[in-house]
Amino acid sequence: MTLAGVTGLSATTLTATAAPWDIERIEIDDGLLGWNADGSLPVTDELFVFIHGWFGDSTARSQADDVLGSIESGGFSPDESVVLEWPASTVNYFGAEGDTEDVGEVAAGLAEEFYDNGGGNIRLVGHSLGGRCVLWTADKLSSGYELETVASLGAAADGSAVCGSPWNDGLGNTCEVRNYHSENDSTVGGAYGGLGDTALGNEGAGCSPATNYTDIDVTASVGGHLEFLGDEAVGSDLADAISSGSCTDNDDNDDDDDGWW
Repeated sequence: MTLAGVTGLSATTLTATAAPWDIERIEIDDGLLGWNADGSLPVTDELFVFIHGWFGDSTARSQADDVLGSIESGGFSPDESVVLEWPASTVNYFGAEGDTEDVGEVAAGLAEEFYDNGGGNIRLVGHSLGGRCVLWTADKLSSGYELETVASLGAAADGSAVCGSPWNDGLGNTCEVRNYHSENDSTVGGAYGGLGDTALGNEGAGCSPATNYTDIDVTASVGGHLEFLGDEAVGSDLADAISSGSCTDNDDNDDDDDGWW
């Protein structure tokens, strides 16, 4: 799917948006007892959760606010919003890349707790290495749980990771997965993909990973890696997908700005 630049907003567009300080921050870190979170997700009907990328922890709230603002301008407003902050400010990029699996596992535990406590719908969005985190979150969910929406923006990953191992199986733990990519994202394009593969945040998956997975080409509006954050076309498409889709009510569980990457 290719999106052109957005030229107007629907009649349902909201004018009031959250400020960065209105977004709750939950820190995920590697402590003496392993990786854990210092809080729980607020139990509400509609919850927006954002995970940042490499060197994004210092501006995590601001990045989350940019993304949330674009979604709200597109016509969807959650009841509560959270940013999951993790220690991504390190010169060891490959170490940070490896940590995304642990962050995703902790986030999955938070999601399960949210559903167990009567929470409604989770709209999980990640940028760059945060895109890896949200896909790991889906992969780490226990049987019987399902995330409503997972969206990756400029995901720092190979397309083969969603076509096969390690994330394809986890797509079944979500109602809808939307991957936003731009050919102008030379940061991800230069680091991932290669012969016989693609860069997920630059070209998309290069396959059809699952019926609930959609690649959205936002090359026309996203001019670089950081420009996914707050992009009008991204926010409008995601808001429309949430509002017009069927990924609500958590039916499957009734029984039970300056980051680099």
